[in-house]
Amino acid sequence: PPLPPRPLPPPPPPPPPPPGGGPARPAGPQLRALHWKKVQPSGKGTLWSSLPKAPPIDEAALRELFTVKAAGGQKPTAAPAGGGAGGSAVKKEQQPALLDVKRSNQIQIALAKFKGRGILAAVLALDETVLKQDDIARLRECSPSAEEVEMLSPFGEDPRLKETVRWGPAESFLLDMAAVPRLSQRLACFLSKLTFEQRKKDAEAQVEAINKAVQCLRGSKTLPLLLALVLQVGNALNAGTPRGAAAGFTSEALGKLAETKSTVSDARPAQTSLLHYVARVAPAESSKQLRLELRDLEEAATLSSAGVAEELDGLCKELDALGSELSSPEYGGKGDGFVAALGSWRGAAAKKVEALRARVEGMLSGLQQLHAYWGEAYVASEAEALLSRVHSFAASFGKACRDNEREDHMRKKRAEAKAAAAKRAQAKGPSRPSQAGAAKPAARAQPAARSAMGNIQMSLKRGEFEDMKKLQSELQTKIQSRRTYTAGAHGGR
Repeated sequence: PPLPPRPLPPPPPPPPPPPGGGPARPAGPQLRALHWKKVQPSGKGTLWSSLPKAPPIDEAALRELFTVKAAGGQKPTAAPAGGGAGGSAVKKEQQPALLDVKRSNQIQIALAKFKGRGILAAVLALDETVLKQDDIARLRECSPSAEEVEMLSPFGEDPRLKETVRWGPAESFLLDMAAVPRLSQRLACFLSKLTFEQRKKDAEAQVEAINKAVQCLRGSKTLPLLLALVLQVGNALNAGTPRGAAAGFTSEALGKLAETKSTVSDARPAQTSLLHYVARVAPAESSKQLRLELRDLEEAATLSSAGVAEELDGLCKELDALGSELSSPEYGGKGDGFVAALGSWRGAAAKKVEALRARVEGMLSGLQQLHAYWGEAYVASEAEALLSRVHSFAASFGKACRDNEREDHMRKKRAEAKAAAAKRAQAKGPSRPSQAGAAKPAARAQPAARSAMGNIQMSLKRGEFEDMKKLQSELQTKIQSRRTYTAGAHGGR
């Protein structure tokens, strides 16, 4: 007899709900997701436990508005009933996403820059051949947050859950990184190692620059001479006032020399500054000598001793944090090279930091002694302000010397031009027109008048008011003489 037909197998069970404890997505068209982070219930007294009853909504209209359209503009269709191949499977693009688009793109862009390198193994072993300084910054930006770790933990326990969501490289990366013990602290300590040498060299260079600046100020011979000249000039101006008879002055006064202007008068119509006066009465070559003696001051004038001390303090704190991490029992698993990579390095780095600390303390002591040498109060937050003021004075003094040289050169040129013009006039001699051509001198007087007016205008532009007055007087005399001569010639006829 024929065998009875075998019963059909039962249909496969429906996929489990996505993580988060919410109800399973209803069958039918895929709806757009609202990406948010769920708040865990915390009992009474919270906002969410006392919300009023929401007004009713039209779910049919809501679904019609927010149904995801299929490619090509076709409306999405429900999965066919029955147990055929793929009949109950949900399309990949219709599965819910764990990460929002922005976060997923950020992680995938960072992963593309690693170009297939073994990130998980490199992070566990702290491999310097794979991870560079820029890579650490990218990894810290893409490290999973506490909420993401909690969201992804069920997928690590049951990999089959990945089939129920839209799983991609970004989700895989976060799941791998979530398994690394103390990821944030690990990356921070490793970054300290990668940047330590360069930061130490920068701090040492700044200490050296400030020390050289202090030494050049203490060893300069031209600077005390100029300070004595400024003190003499200041006491002369302040005589008979409470500011007079000073034995010294603070470095802030050096910046006020250029602000102190001379009085304008008829005798001296051009205004000058007290700094230009000091530059004029200072010994020759003072500007050149001062520039050579203070050549090490320029670099230090832009530095901050407080910034160097803060950098030293930052290095010390990072080494202390590393020491605490090395004692944590969470390190030391399979493939974990945290202790091996950073344990011995910390001891060598600590010795270098102590040497740097001694140099920084020597620098600060030198700045304190320099302030005492100048008779000024030492303020730790403005320790390098004295260097900056002296550097500004040296630069302004050099510019004032060049201004004076340029003014002297122009005055010499004007004197030479005036002497040459007088010499040419003397060589030409006075002109004596004949009786027949007695009417011609009036016509020849025009070019001379125009030349005289040009000289007057040039004197006015140069600010030579005394020369301008003389030229005006000479021109008036010549014009009057011409008028008298012309009137006599016509009267004789």
